[in-house]
Amino acid sequence: MTEGHGVPPAGEAGDEGPGSWEIREPRPGDPEPFSVLHARVWRETYRGIMSDEIVDALEADQFRPLWEQVTAAYAGGRVADDGRGFLVALVGGEPAGFCMHGPSRDEHPPVPHQVWSLNVAPEHQGSGLAQELLVRSLGGRAAYLWVARGNHRAVRFYERQGFVLDGTENLDGHDGVVELRMVRRA
Repeated sequence: MTEGHGVPPAGEAGDEGPGSWEIREPRPGDPEPFSVLHARVWRETYRGIMSDEIVDALEADQFRPLWEQVTAAYAGGRVADDGRGFLVALVGGEPAGFCMHGPSRDEHPPVPHQVWSLNVAPEHQGSGLAQELLVRSLGGRAAYLWVARGNHRAVRFYERQGFVLDGTENLDGHDGVVELRMVRRA
């Protein structure tokens, strides 16, 4: 979930950030470790927001097809040229986070661009890594996103990045989780 769309370049070897992280586009070896990270972040983030039964059942296998599809698209030069992008972050060579964004997936979006997913391992939250992923993904463009009601930490983070709750809610189908829309105007 951008180079060529006014976004600072990312993904060069040695592209180390202030927290000694590497931010780059997905590569063929990424599906397995990032699938594991994806499941772990969701288990830890959504405990208490989704039912324990659903959270406990989250496994890397559920996320692997997405990661395989994305890495294959990047490896084959088949990423749609519609403003979408997907950046991954590593700390000490280990997966630490990712951001996926692109054109709106909603019928009546408040702005044309959407953050589809921004996830950072709990041990790296508060390090500046999520902010760096968001900046490199969006630059200063207007965007919106959905955040689970009850995910107060995420709401506070996005507010610091210029997003505001606009009062729109959506039942997203994940075990009755209600999503709240946040919008950042350019």
